[in-house]
Amino acid sequence: MTWRDHLRARLLDIRPESICALDARADQMSRDVLPGTPVRAPDAPPGPPCTLALGIDALDGLDARQAQHLVSQTRLYVAPHMLIVAAPGCALDESAFRALGFALCATDSAENVRIYEYDLTTYKTVPDWLNSRFWAHPERWEP
Repeated sequence: MTWRDHLRARLLDIRPESICALDARADQMSRDVLPGTPVRAPDAPPGPPCTLALGIDALDGLDARQAQHLVSQTRLYVAPHMLIVAAPGCALDESAFRALGFALCATDSAENVRIYEYDLTTYKTVPDWLNSRFWAHPERWEP
């Protein structure tokens, strides 16, 4: 399965209510795969948050600092769920994506392309100790 096929399948699985396309190819793919879904074009003025941000060529030509800034700003202000395509020559490597909270979603070894996904709802699992069973019991405290 190519990275394009995987990205199409992932978009169909997610079925977002709205998409913010970070570049022209992402805009075109969003409109082709999900024709009824509202898509905010990459050059559109900022608006309300979208359900998903999609970037195919968004990181091309950016250095690591610029790429991290784009990803962080998009994650915080544009959409809580992101799909980013990392083509060969991308300034961010796997450890940089992991540090930003992304998980490797798919790899196309033929074209050396990776797809990373970030989802705020599954970003961090709640640890077992963080529940009321382990909270302090003031009635048991003795001075």
